[in-house]
Amino acid sequence: MVVILQQFANLSILIYVISTMLSMGLGFFPKQFIEPLKDKKLVLKSLAANFILIPIITYILLQLIPLRPGLAIGLVLMAAGAGSPFMLKLVQFTKGDMAFAVGLMLILSTVTLIYMPLVLSFLLPDVAVNTVSIAVSLLILIFIPLIGGTAVKWRYSNLAKIIKPNINQISNIFLFVVVVLYLVLNYQDFLAVFGTGSLVAALIFILTSFLVGYLLGGPSKNTMTVLGVGTAIRNSSAAFVVALANFSSEYDVMAMIIVVYSLSIILMMLISGELGKRTVKVSDNL
Repeated sequence: MVVILQQFANLSILIYVISTMLSMGLGFFPKQFIEPLKDKKLVLKSLAANFILIPIITYILLQLIPLRPGLAIGLVLMAAGAGSPFMLKLVQFTKGDMAFAVGLMLILSTVTLIYMPLVLSFLLPDVAVNTVSIAVSLLILIFIPLIGGTAVKWRYSNLAKIIKPNINQISNIFLFVVVVLYLVLNYQDFLAVFGTGSLVAALIFILTSFLVGYLLGGPSKNTMTVLGVGTAIRNSSAAFVVALANFSSEYDVMAMIIVVYSLSIILMMLISGELGKRTVKVSDNL
């Protein structure tokens, strides 16, 4: 029974990842991939925040707070992947620049596909990582559904409108299933995670990521908020894909991904709500 549930948990991850990326693709026309590239300075700062500064900060953090190998790998996987679709929901709360948020998510998720396989061999020098396997997994499970959804949106816009909410609902359901199944199957290991310093490491990682993005997102307050939230909410889909393909037998890896992603959503919802209130107050005063 346990083996069957474990297999279903792994299958649920695949369904969650594919449905998430397909839903993302169904929401955007191809031209929206190019639109955000117009502000080159902001794009470069966004890339630097997510793909240079965050990995460096993660490396320093792991020197200051040594974690078990599996937990460290989970944190590194989250640090290496950017462009979570969930950031769009949070940006709505903050009343931020939605156009920039869409463009940022598309850029970050696309760069992650190329960046992640290359950087993991440097961030995890003592771990055997199959770069080709990671690249192929990301291509099949993330890039193809994303492009496929965008193609449907471009060619059959009305159909995309109809099926997107359903695909998005499937994504949300299976994310819930993944978290619940992994908690049920490994609850003792999961509880043990909280006595390892991983919770402190995750909190510092998330808040530092937000601060880095926020500071680099200026001069506009709207873009500062978007980049802050977009940098703090990491790409759990990409992290899950790599973990499933390379570290499926190490529960610590999955546990850390779940801890970081869950905490980032909670913290960013709180921060987004506060920033949203401030935005409303400023607009009312004007």
